[in-house]
Amino acid sequence: MVRKFSALVVLAGFLVSPAAGFDTYWLSQCSQKVGEQFGFTEDAWKIMQLGNFSPDFFGPVSEYASKNLKGQELEVLNQSEANNPQVRGAAIFFHFDNLNSDFQSNSDFGYLFSHLLGGTQNLLASYNKLHVDERTRKVLTLITLGASLHAVQDFYSHSDWIHNDFDKTDAKMVKLPSGGFRAPTWFEFLSKHTDPNKWPFQVKSGIYPPIASARNTHTRMNHDNSRLMYTEYENPGQPLRSQAEYHNAGPVPARGDDASDLAHQQLAVNTATAASIEWVKKVEDNSDARKAIESAKGWNLKTHDPHLAKELEAGTVTEMAISCAAGKWDGDDPPGDRGTLCRSVLERKMNSIGGTTGSQLESEIIGLAANLVMPFALKFTGMFWDVHGQYHILERLAEGVGSNSGHYSFAQK
Repeated sequence: MVRKFSALVVLAGFLVSPAAGFDTYWLSQCSQKVGEQFGFTEDAWKIMQLGNFSPDFFGPVSEYASKNLKGQELEVLNQSEANNPQVRGAAIFFHFDNLNSDFQSNSDFGYLFSHLLGGTQNLLASYNKLHVDERTRKVLTLITLGASLHAVQDFYSHSDWIHNDFDKTDAKMVKLPSGGFRAPTWFEFLSKHTDPNKWPFQVKSGIYPPIASARNTHTRMNHDNSRLMYTEYENPGQPLRSQAEYHNAGPVPARGDDASDLAHQQLAVNTATAASIEWVKKVEDNSDARKAIESAKGWNLKTHDPHLAKELEAGTVTEMAISCAAGKWDGDDPPGDRGTLCRSVLERKMNSIGGTTGSQLESEIIGLAANLVMPFALKFTGMFWDVHGQYHILERLAEGVGSNSGHYSFAQK
């Protein structure tokens, strides 16, 4: 048992090792870098990662995953969805998708950013006065911050922001110390041009649900995985094909080859990472929100709460397992080690990796992923998912942003 748990810990660390990718993998990497930037412990940023995953867990990822699960795993997942209908209703507003073609102007995007920022600050600040134990308060803080970051990151993934030639404006591209570039963030551009409707470009995000006759659909516009390969759910036969032709724009255009497609995707990743760090700084402009974050970011579960530490590791594996089942870890056919792990989880057998590794430890990791992830981890996530139904985190963050009709609030004004 000790050996199995040790391997599970290694697996969790392996899943969040530094690399680039979209879908859940990409979102997790952005959240990890935010945590490290602000001095979060490993446990704290892993909890924040689970919060970051929650808009997908209660939304599209669970829907896609249900098509690839069966038996007890599917039953558990369906029960989780049935128990949280209001959470699922709120989750759709955390992706900056053009829901029902509601986005008509740049100021509509500004409305979402402004309301989400204020909502995040107010919700985090409220936890300081909530009559709960410190354990619950810290979980609420980290899950909430992670969920708000999901929306920020998805703006750069689901819009054409990085397709603009910013070097022709006074908000230039930013060279990174590690090499490469990123675009200016929404707020960096806003600081120089305070009226979004007078900007020299109009921001667009993908229409969702996608419409077959439309060019700017979610399928064609998003940067969700590292190969820009997406299933065209809006077209007959739902083919899986490259969408690079819709990303041949901006300072780093995708041209349909692996290198340029990856470089284009990395521009979105780099920009989203910078925007995530900027977001936490803005959230902390509220002193009470900063107090809540400061109280939670140094949490060491292994020392102070070993049982919850095990629950966190199981939750991390669950996040990966559901994403793989949905084809949303890093696309439908993830490259390299990410693909090896996903295939092992889904096929439930170690021979899925063939002779690709001679490492006994890696084999044990793969075996644990195949045999332990589901259904055990699905039943063992506990507190990190339960707080959503109890404290309505996504619903409260979405207040003023969206309505029960599935439309953004600005569309009704």
